[in-house]
Amino acid sequence: MLAQPGLRRKVESYISNLALIWLAIAFYRTNSYYAGFLRPETQQVLLWMALAYTVLGVLFHVLLPLRHVNESKGSTLLRMLWRLSRETKAYIANFTLNPSHPLPKIDQHEKTILLFVLVKVFFLPLMLNFLFNSLNDFQNSFWAWRAQEFAISMQSFNLAMYPLLIALIFIIDTAFFSFGYAIESSWLRNTVRSVEPTFFGWIVTLVCYPPFNTFLGNYVGWYANDYVQLSTGGLTFTLRIAVLALFLIYVWATIALGAKCSNLTNRGIVSRGPYAFVRHPAYVAKNLAWAITVLPLITSANLVYSAAIVATTGAWALVYFLRAITEERHLLADNEYREYCKKVRYRFIPGVF
Repeated sequence: MLAQPGLRRKVESYISNLALIWLAIAFYRTNSYYAGFLRPETQQVLLWMALAYTVLGVLFHVLLPLRHVNESKGSTLLRMLWRLSRETKAYIANFTLNPSHPLPKIDQHEKTILLFVLVKVFFLPLMLNFLFNSLNDFQNSFWAWRAQEFAISMQSFNLAMYPLLIALIFIIDTAFFSFGYAIESSWLRNTVRSVEPTFFGWIVTLVCYPPFNTFLGNYVGWYANDYVQLSTGGLTFTLRIAVLALFLIYVWATIALGAKCSNLTNRGIVSRGPYAFVRHPAYVAKNLAWAITVLPLITSANLVYSAAIVATTGAWALVYFLRAITEERHLLADNEYREYCKKVRYRFIPGVF
């Protein structure tokens, strides 16, 4: 008698998750934006991931002890939709008869799951796409360095080694984030505690990523260039060393997050690595790197153009500042983060701000 409800719960969990996953795959392949934006390799990996869950998910749900079987995200959303449909029907039926009849609502747990599914659907293909772009850049830079017979010189660094190292940094970064969006498990201690609840918090995050960053860029502009060159090889070398150092801090922050890599979510508080010194090391490093790359474009010969560059760089820095403070407002609901803020007092620069 006890096995029947347990088996039914396992089957429901598996089937509902499966439906959610394959709906996402169908969306990526039929939506005109994603069909054109996602690389063939990204689409293929997403398909293989869906097939892997289709096959291995059966074993996972069958072998998992019943006491560990919680309501899955798919089944939660399925139940939510079914309940909302019934409540909406009742509300319409009572619209004139009983004006005080309550509107259909979703509870906090359902809202958190719905928002995390949206986070996952948006960011997972994006990070995989970035990963394959970086792998392609790495391969091109490797062959360029090989053509120079793996020379170690200022010229080879500027032409091949620097692009190779930048690509490697972003391979590591996007691989960690791809894993974080793909896998959520109590074993990895990266289960979602909460998701950014405000529209403004979502906006200032999404405008940093395609396709929304293109929209903002049309109005604000974009001048940063990781591969900017100066008038001499020595100056270019110095600039690129500084940029590389900042991006190393950036990827150090990613590695410190580990399986908790994710935007718009609280998956547990991290205080190791650069997070032991400031609360937003990745944002600081990235924006300082971009600021360095626009310095060669600022000249006294064209003050209007230089002013536009400064204003644009400042505008993007403001977006990341808003991301930082909205993230903190979200995370401060977690007592563990409040304790972390007491230990790490500064957001961006140790001892300053």
